[in-house]
Amino acid sequence: MVTHTLNIIDDEHFDFDIFSITSTETIYTIINALNQELNIDFKLKDLLDFSHKDGENFYFPLYTFWHNELNIEFNLISNQTSFQPPETKNVNSAFDLFAGDVERTTKLLPELENSDYFLIIKGDNRYMHNFAIFEAIKKNENFITVFEIYLENLKDKKAKTNLLF
Repeated sequence: MVTHTLNIIDDEHFDFDIFSITSTETIYTIINALNQELNIDFKLKDLLDFSHKDGENFYFPLYTFWHNELNIEFNLISNQTSFQPPETKNVNSAFDLFAGDVERTTKLLPELENSDYFLIIKGDNRYMHNFAIFEAIKKNENFITVFEIYLENLKDKKAKTNLLF
């Protein structure tokens, strides 16, 4: 019997461009800056659930905007998040702001430890607007550095699959 496996490392699954943003600002300041620079309106779409190698769950908030005129999807995700404890039955701890362990954090792409946020651009027309988007965001005073990440240069193939959503 022949078995087939899906190789998610193939480049065909990584049909997007990605920019790294380094900033000391909060995610809300970053969202506001990108909204103004790119004339978009990010909204929280989902919490991406990742299991750490120690079995702990981490959630990365994903912000998204679909630009109808350009036919481009913009996604913003933080490179770092804090540990989220499993849900408990105790009603009092469910409303405890300090129930999580903020000392334990994880990175979406550990090899890019200096990157704070990733702007991911999807869509067939992204090639026509990639340079203009890059030029617009790199001039923002809230961003320390902005650069394009070339996925083929990432060494950690397993972490690279964290960008597939």
